[in-house]
Amino acid sequence: MNIDILTKTIPRPVVMFFYSMIFVLAVISSAGLINIFLPSSNIPQNLDDISTKFEYFAKYKDDYDVIFLGSSTTYQGVVPKVFDETMAANGRRIKSFNFGIMGANIAEMDFYLEKILALKPANLKWIFLDCLVNGFMENAPTAAKNVYWHTPLKTIENFQLIAESNYDFKEKIRGFYANSISFIYRWLGIGYFSSFWQQSPDKLPATGLQKVTSSDKLLQEAGYYAMDWMKDSEEWNKTFQSKYLESYQQRLEKAKSGVFEQNKSSTYPKNSSGIKIINKVIHKIDKSESSSNNKIVPVFLIPPVLDSDADPNSIMTAYDLGYISTLFAFNNPNTFATLYELDRRADGRHLNHQGAEEFTRILATEFSKHLKLSQNGISQRSPISISQN
Repeated sequence: MNIDILTKTIPRPVVMFFYSMIFVLAVISSAGLINIFLPSSNIPQNLDDISTKFEYFAKYKDDYDVIFLGSSTTYQGVVPKVFDETMAANGRRIKSFNFGIMGANIAEMDFYLEKILALKPANLKWIFLDCLVNGFMENAPTAAKNVYWHTPLKTIENFQLIAESNYDFKEKIRGFYANSISFIYRWLGIGYFSSFWQQSPDKLPATGLQKVTSSDKLLQEAGYYAMDWMKDSEEWNKTFQSKYLESYQQRLEKAKSGVFEQNKSSTYPKNSSGIKIINKVIHKIDKSESSSNNKIVPVFLIPPVLDSDADPNSIMTAYDLGYISTLFAFNNPNTFATLYELDRRADGRHLNHQGAEEFTRILATEFSKHLKLSQNGISQRSPISISQN
């Protein structure tokens, strides 16, 4: 329809506005489709320690037998050097890499798992997965770290996790809003290609986004970085001591008395989004064997965190359903009392360097026992290293 004919019945400003909106929508749609169907082959350089880890691992991927993938409880809790030394002392020589990601939730971990598997590490045999399904609220939605993984599919998965969570209505709305912002930035490529629009590091919320002070140290430690070494770690510890220490001690005593050891697996039925993502992660690892001719075994991990801080029931439900074959659980403060003592903690959720070394030695020792039993044909169907209720 000719614009002159159209303006005889509709005012010209309305027509121009109509065509302008079509143009804007076309640009927005094109930007999003380009980001989806023509993504960069490499991890962007503006993801800080994620970029550093991925670039290093991609270069030396065939050197590693084990990867630890999880959130900050893995990043700051599993020491590859200690794990390798303990495994060697138990008769098995391996080399491991810590691919923990600050503040990562299960949808984000699945995103990076796919990229790690796409590299086809020739000698990778085990992937340890620390993926408690209760962290999916964005503290810094415009940070490149959060923008990058918010593809349409991952954003929808996160929405489903938020909807199924036990957060109150106000918190859910905040979560939907923050994740929508991350998705919009990802769709338009704002955070993907440019750092201009990102939040200043000094203005980012501290939770889950602490900064490493040395990339060289990060790589020397094969991806591990202690809470003690983080920027502003002393200030972080003072805040814990002054504001959260009493609460942690109260929750610890309740956990020791069994208050938080009750079975809430019904909260995560078989068709819940969290269970579906866990199952998808397992199938993705299993499927990688057909493309790389290398058998990779998923090993799930519940770190030494109180159940009141990190709900383990999704993992336990997935285990009970038979999706997870191997699970190491350290969330019982009676069984692993020393890991919950204050001289092993950086805060209520994280271990300090001393605690991380001790935890890693225990994990490696238990894993060595598990491998020996498996080699002898002995099957274990109860979660390893966890006290049953």
